[in-house]
Amino acid sequence: MANPVQASASDHDYDIQALNDGCREEIVEMEQAAADVLFDLNSPNPKRTKKRSAIKKQDDVNLSHAVQSILTRFDGLDGKLENIECRMDGVQTTLKKFDVLEKKLEGIENRIDKIGQKQILREKCLESERYKRRWDLRLVGVPEKDNEDTRDVVIGILTRVVPMSVEKLRDTVDTVHRLGKKGAVNNNMPRTIIIQFAMRTVRDEVWRKSKEARVCKEMKINFREDFSKDDREARAKLWPQVEQARRNGKKAYLKDGYALIDGRKVMP
Repeated sequence: MANPVQASASDHDYDIQALNDGCREEIVEMEQAAADVLFDLNSPNPKRTKKRSAIKKQDDVNLSHAVQSILTRFDGLDGKLENIECRMDGVQTTLKKFDVLEKKLEGIENRIDKIGQKQILREKCLESERYKRRWDLRLVGVPEKDNEDTRDVVIGILTRVVPMSVEKLRDTVDTVHRLGKKGAVNNNMPRTIIIQFAMRTVRDEVWRKSKEARVCKEMKINFREDFSKDDREARAKLWPQVEQARRNGKKAYLKDGYALIDGRKVMP
């Protein structure tokens, strides 16, 4: 009969060995299962591979289309950029032309300013000359003699134009002289006499009364206002318009360098 203690120890050893064996089997099975899983993951699945291949192809196509679209947009941008560069070149050329024109315009403006200044200065000189000539009268048609005293001749005529004594006329008549050189006129017409008065009031009275003075009709002489060359030329051009306006019943007058027709200023 077996010893109970020995039997119990033997059974216990058997159980440990069986447990170890069972664990080894389970570990082997787990390792095999893991290996199968890894094999399944690493080995290609035909359906899955085909699907992945189709997706990859579609992605490649989409990517190709996207790249082509981007390249097309870049080509369009390149064309726009070239167009912009050409336009910028045109703008630069235009700006250079503007700079040249601006310099020319500055030169023209400077010349206009100078011309304007000259014109202003000329007008001032003309006005000063006109003001000076308002003290003068011209006497046309007085016979000329050798060694004549022109001043005495003129004062003698003036005594018959205005009721004024010889002494007063001598005080108010400043200078008297004939214009031009003797014998310079070919038609044997006497040279015009310039009378410069010291008093404007006397000059104006002589001018008013000379138009009806008997001496002027008897000697066939006449008094005229002393205008500058520019004013004489302007009056010669404007006089026909003034005459025509008067015939049409309009009010027309000649002024210093211009005409007034019904209040409207007319330049020559």
